[in-house]
Amino acid sequence: MNELTGLTAIITGASGGIGRACVDAFVEAGARVIMADIDESSQDMVERFGKGRCHFVRTDLADAASIRNLIETTVEVFGSINVLLNNGACVVPNAPIHETSIEEFEALVAVNVRGLFLICKYAYPYLKESKGSIINMSSMAGLAGEKHHCLYAAGKGFMNGLTKSMAIDYGREGIRCNAIAPSSVLTPNVDRMIAALPNANEVIEMRKNVNLLGYTSKPHEIASAAVFLASRGASFITGAVIPVSGGSECGYGIKY
Repeated sequence: MNELTGLTAIITGASGGIGRACVDAFVEAGARVIMADIDESSQDMVERFGKGRCHFVRTDLADAASIRNLIETTVEVFGSINVLLNNGACVVPNAPIHETSIEEFEALVAVNVRGLFLICKYAYPYLKESKGSIINMSSMAGLAGEKHHCLYAAGKGFMNGLTKSMAIDYGREGIRCNAIAPSSVLTPNVDRMIAALPNANEVIEMRKNVNLLGYTSKPHEIASAAVFLASRGASFITGAVIPVSGGSECGYGIKY
């Protein structure tokens, strides 16, 4: 249970769902964790684990100054950056292109594209120094597309390309870069989005059946994969986009 002892990790989108599960899993595995989110509700985890293991930094991934502050604060508090886990993302709008406003497009790009670029850029010198790793929380949507979620899928496609290209650019510097591609996951944000849909029950059943195991995954199942990729056990894995999807890639998007 000490796979990550001595490592410092930044986890974005840390206040809920997959991000919160990753904080739990990383601390349990021995890491020191900086929790980054615009939502401050994860402050309770600092009290739970103690300031020597956890520290919260309010971060707006759409704001360059906020991202720089996150990186600088991490180094001030824990002295290094060994793992950058890019989990924070904008998941709306849930609509096809012709029903998507320019404002919605720009809001998603600001976080999922520009924010991702900036955090990797600013963290790079410290990851180079520590010979660390980047883990990007992608999605099966970025590999296969998703109905009425084209902007989100496109953003994850950008993430996948960035993952592979950074792995090429930085491999000889000792930086590994990988991505995880979940399919459906039981997170509060996604559940709220689905509940607002007119066909919510149909979507819930589809999410259960979109993979081979017949149930919707839980955040801790995704967090376990992130711990592995951050660990020394994954020392020869880089440039990979790894489905953690119950086998949905074998028939993703088929009609049941």
